[in-house]
Amino acid sequence: MLMRRAQVKRICKLSVAVAVVLGAATAAQAQQVRVIASNPQGSIFYSASVAIGKLLDEKLKMQIRVQPMGGSSTYIPLLNRGEVDFGLTNVDDSVMSFKGTGNFRQPNADLRLIAAVFPLTLGAIVPNDSPIKSVKDLKGKIMPWGFNAQTTGRVLQQAVLASGGLTIADVKTVPTQSLFSGVDMLAEGKVEAATIAIGTAQAQRANVTLGSRGGIRFIEMDLTPEAMARVRKILPSRPITIQPSAAAVGIVAPTTILAYNIFFSTSAKMPDDVVYNVAKIIHGGRDEMLKGHPVFRGFDPNQMTEEIGVPWHPGAIKFYQETKQWPPKS
Repeated sequence: MLMRRAQVKRICKLSVAVAVVLGAATAAQAQQVRVIASNPQGSIFYSASVAIGKLLDEKLKMQIRVQPMGGSSTYIPLLNRGEVDFGLTNVDDSVMSFKGTGNFRQPNADLRLIAAVFPLTLGAIVPNDSPIKSVKDLKGKIMPWGFNAQTTGRVLQQAVLASGGLTIADVKTVPTQSLFSGVDMLAEGKVEAATIAIGTAQAQRANVTLGSRGGIRFIEMDLTPEAMARVRKILPSRPITIQPSAAAVGIVAPTTILAYNIFFSTSAKMPDDVVYNVAKIIHGGRDEMLKGHPVFRGFDPNQMTEEIGVPWHPGAIKFYQETKQWPPKS
């Protein structure tokens, strides 16, 4: 009888010990800080990451820290290894990093996509009084090139030229460090056209500097199916028509340009249930994210997937199967 009581006491002690361990593990998991890696403070990626982080914190009670870094070429390898949890990746960097091409020396085979969260626009700008009216008119004109500090810029400018059946060999080039410095060169009169997105600070400054010439103007892109086939060989993207507005500096009339997706990404190591819940919350979080940054005006909860040749996380796939967004469209 005494032996039986002793055994019961030992079992009870063991049960209490296991419960303490499990309770501590649950508490530790609840207190775990998830890191969203981003571009430097002041960038669209940083502000958008803060908006997404706030949403996840409020809806999932997930503690989030946004960690600014030098750029996606810095943090995608960390994301791939699971050393940071989430990050925004543009379509070009997603593809190149996964394959280990371009600015990435080795494949990042564990990179996984969660959601297409907003598009960035892409087009060519000229002084408003320029005779250049279409991409085809850029043949023989002077444009920035090199982009050693922003190698993605090469892909983006080649995509713009491809829409008009041109290559970089069809234009004259002047070396510069980035698309942004290329816009500065346009403002200084050193080039005749430059490639950039709508809404950048550089485009806004160039619009002021070129005020005597009517500011800047995005040129119309004739994005026929044949033109888009050429473009998509370089950059997975789609045509978008932008209406004139105060926020769309350089859009002087309804203008068709390119748009390409920015993805919220993670590692294959991230648990499926975590990613499922993140995708679900982002799907229903447009209004909250829009309060954090106007770039989320372009977020469509019914178009959160795209086939770009980079795997999607199984947790995200499960959610998109439920919402009829799987398989993704090209």
